Amino acid sequence: MINMKVNPDSVNPLLGYRLDPGEPGLANSAPASLSIIRVLSQETGNLMAFKKEAARNGGYVVYSKISLDMQKRGAFLAAVAGKTQAIIIYKNNNIGNKEDKNNSITNIKIDNNKNKKDQKIKKLETLINRLKNYLNSETDIEIKSEIENKIKILENQLIMLKLGNYISNQNEEILGMVFTAYF
Repeated sequence: MINMKVNPDSVNPLLGYRLDPGEPGLANSAPASLSIIRVLSQETGNLMAFKKEAARNGGYVVYSKISLDMQKRGAFLAAVAGKTQAIIIYKNNNIGNKEDKNNSITNIKIDNNKNKKDQKIKKLETLINRLKNYLNSETDIEIKSEIENKIKILENQLIMLKLGNYISNQNEEILGMVFTAYF
């Protein structure tokens, strides 16, 4: 008879987590089977903090995204990291842009210059159309999903721009990186 012993720690290993500097919360460990709930609860807390900060400073969240980095650990698909993003609109220009490696808040300011606004609207519409064309020709599901998310972000920014807000220079650089990454 074969004597096989299964070590429970190899089937459901304990995962340790670190928080980014300045990030509120507890860096508790969790077994792989509970890792998704552990990381998701931390990232949801981060999103609530973004919303709270926006409300305190006279802004509002127009877009938010939580993503989890999933990997196989033992016998489970586990969340080994998470990332929270939020785009917040502020009514005044006193609030600066804040960015963090895993969490980001973007400030969109108000612009009264119609020519700049029209040029930015054209750029965004062109970029959205090109991304949609590229999306139709792409076969990789992961890349398609990324492109669809970028299109949604750009469409939200286009709506905000048409409502009278403009995208800060930092966001224009990000749009340029998105554009060059796919073309």
